[in-house]
Amino acid sequence: MTVSLGQAIYVAVKPIFKIYLIIGVGFGLARYGILSVEATRIVSDIVLTVLIPCLAFSKIVPYIEGQDIKQVGIICLSSVLVFGTGLFMAFLVRTFLPVPKRWRGGILAGGMFPNISDLPIAYLQSMDNGFIFTEEEGNKGVASVIIFMTMFMICVFNLGGFRLIESDFHYNDIENADQESTSSSHDDDEALSKKRVGDTSTIPVVSNNNSNYELKSRTKMSSNIENDVNITSSSSANTDDSNSLHSQGTRSTEASIPSTFSYTTEAQDLGSAQPRYYSKELSRTDNSMLSYRNSTNRRNTDGITRVRSLDLRDGPPQDMNDIIKEYSNVDQFGHIRENPYYKSPEPHADGQSEEPEYGLGRILTSDATVTTKDIRKSGNFLPEKLRKFSVVPLIVFFLKNCLRPASIAVFISLVVAFIPWVKALFVTTEHTPKIHQGPDGQPVLSFLIDFTSYVGSAAVPFGLMLLGATLGRLKLGKLYPGFWKSAVVLVILRQCVMPIFGVLWCDRLVKAGWLNWESDKMLLFVIAINWGLPSMTTIIYFTASYTPLDCKDPIQMECVSFFLMLQYPLLIVSLPFLVTYFLKVQIKV
Repeated sequence: MTVSLGQAIYVAVKPIFKIYLIIGVGFGLARYGILSVEATRIVSDIVLTVLIPCLAFSKIVPYIEGQDIKQVGIICLSSVLVFGTGLFMAFLVRTFLPVPKRWRGGILAGGMFPNISDLPIAYLQSMDNGFIFTEEEGNKGVASVIIFMTMFMICVFNLGGFRLIESDFHYNDIENADQESTSSSHDDDEALSKKRVGDTSTIPVVSNNNSNYELKSRTKMSSNIENDVNITSSSSANTDDSNSLHSQGTRSTEASIPSTFSYTTEAQDLGSAQPRYYSKELSRTDNSMLSYRNSTNRRNTDGITRVRSLDLRDGPPQDMNDIIKEYSNVDQFGHIRENPYYKSPEPHADGQSEEPEYGLGRILTSDATVTTKDIRKSGNFLPEKLRKFSVVPLIVFFLKNCLRPASIAVFISLVVAFIPWVKALFVTTEHTPKIHQGPDGQPVLSFLIDFTSYVGSAAVPFGLMLLGATLGRLKLGKLYPGFWKSAVVLVILRQCVMPIFGVLWCDRLVKAGWLNWESDKMLLFVIAINWGLPSMTTIIYFTASYTPLDCKDPIQMECVSFFLMLQYPLLIVSLPFLVTYFLKVQIKV
């Protein structure tokens, strides 16, 4: 069937309307506080752990055949070329144009990894109505995109692509820590030393931007303690002795101070800037104070430490700072942000405590919780003889990340699709052997295909709404001088120049005899559009996860926000232009 130029343009533009309407819904939900940052993260984790795996299984098993193994190899090779070309473009921009020193790794990640997930799938599903592509071709195209996405996840997580983003962050040590953000300074250490020998001068109390503690004198602090304890004691049993009263009351002041709203608890705020040096008396006081607060003041503090999600709708729209509060995993020293549900190990003899370590489940079910420390710790459970080899942690980390639900779903789906007699248990095609069917004439495990198809169909709409919610929270800050030129040039290279390389690559695949325009037009189409996609949205979450809560100048977040906000307006023009050209000139519809 021959399609006119006007029809081709309409077919190319029509999916954009649907995609941007869904993105707009997510944008509006975020601005009105319905889709909060916390809700966004929860839904994102659901998409990663349930919806995407179901979508992968429901598309790969029925529509990938054993003879398609060559096409899977071509997809893997093409994805490497896409990532490599984007990395090269970003490297050129970083070399010849002004880029902040604190975002030299982030710009490489932004140029290297495209948004291969919701966007191309939504685009393909809008074109499988039989006018250009059939429904079967559309489903096979979705399966191809999912394999592309698996290669993306392998490069970002398994092979450590996230380290490009992490390399931009250089955290403080005890000696050069900000006086306003921590009480671990040299002056505070001297104050503690004087206190140990009987001096009654200033005692350091935990200082943190989120909890608003101050350095108070011993006399003033004792006065506040006695007042707070008297108030609390009026509604509880009398204490046994004055020493116990003083010990329990030392943090009554803390109990009266509200922490940051949302479900972030006070234990997290305290852990982010906890000083490394304590006297024995102060340590004993801390333990009794924590017990006192948890037991006596729980009813009083619950009402002021949590804000209902419904109440957020009456407040100002959440912004980039709220993303940092939710996703940040480190304090200004680079230590893992403390988890109130994590039972800290006993401190060592020198008073130091081990950092909390994220469990495997937490790493595999979220999109921005991995760090270089996870790589180093990956082989800790192995015998010492194996751990001495530097490559062992890398191998263990790679294998751990293969356990991500989306990756497992793709691997299992490909195995099932490539073994005809196993595939026949789920679906019936012309290439599957005839086996005994269920009472309804369907394969005995067809209910799994029904289940995954039904659940997986929600992955793309939710993903696009999350994209809109994320874009709705970004804001333009004070940019590094001249950085706007670098961002604009890289966006043009990614979305206007790289598609030319994609078309040339498709043409080369056909001339080499690996593919042909008639039977493999959907795969060639998928390869072409993946060369013209914007940068991955996950980069904003990775950047936020490495940004300390009390960071005063989040230049990395400002750069990545500006970079992402440039791309989606241009996508409205660049992607339909690429699709129109490919349909008329290459596929010749």
